[in-house]
Amino acid sequence: MRGSVIPRLQADARFVNSVAMVERFEAAAQRWNGEGDFRPVIHDGNEIVAAAELLRDMRPGDRLFYEPRLLGTKKSVDFKIEWHDGGISWVDMKTVAPLWQDNEAASTRIEEILSGMPANHHVICSPAIGKQWINARWSFVARAVELEAKIGMLSELERGPVRLLLCSNGAWHEDDLEDFADFYRSGSFHPDDWAQNAVAQYMAERGISFNRSITGFIYLERGHEDCGATKFSIDVKGPRLI
Repeated sequence: MRGSVIPRLQADARFVNSVAMVERFEAAAQRWNGEGDFRPVIHDGNEIVAAAELLRDMRPGDRLFYEPRLLGTKKSVDFKIEWHDGGISWVDMKTVAPLWQDNEAASTRIEEILSGMPANHHVICSPAIGKQWINARWSFVARAVELEAKIGMLSELERGPVRLLLCSNGAWHEDDLEDFADFYRSGSFHPDDWAQNAVAQYMAERGISFNRSITGFIYLERGHEDCGATKFSIDVKGPRLI
C-alpha cells in the first residue's frame, strides 16, 4: 500500500487533506508493530482504499475532504466531496468485521434466531460462522442509525446526498448488503432474506426504527493483504425481476 495506493493519493490534488489520512494509517501501523490489535490498521487501510475508489468516480475540479467536522458540532463524517458544480456529497464508512465466537452461547443464540427464518431457507454452518453473519447484519443496522443521527445535524449549507460505505474482508458479501439496502428503503424484507428474523428481533429489542435519510449504500471488499478493492459498488440494491 505504501508503494502504490498512498503515493497516488498524495499526488492527487483533488484530495485536499490526504496527509491526515496517511498519518493516521502510519500511526496505527506503528502502534501495532507486529503485536496487539491489528483491527485499526485494517480499518485505516480500508479508508485509504475507499478514498482511492471515490477519486476514481470524481472529475477534475471536484475536491475530496477527509473527516471534516460538521458545522457547530464535534461530529465528523469520513468523506466530503465538493463537486465542481457546487454540490456536496457525504460518505461515512465502517469496517464490518464481527469477532469469531465459537461457544455454547453462540450456538444457542443462533438456534433461537434461525428458528424463525423463512421456510424456503436452510442454513448449514458452524455456530461461529452463523454468529459472524448475523452480527454483520446487526452492525448494518447500528451503523445506519448512527449515520442518520449525523445527517440530522447537517446545516442547510451542508445538505447533500449522504451514503454509508461498509467494508468487508469477504466474511460477508455484497448480497447481504443488497438485502439490507432494500429493507432500509422499503421497510419490508425481501421474502428470501434469511436474516429477516434476526434483524427484526434486534431492532425490536432496542426500539430502533429508521427515518430513511441515507441516500444509498456502498460496498467495498478488500482482503487484509490486498492493496486495493476487489469489489466496489455504489448504491447497492437487490436484483429486480423486470
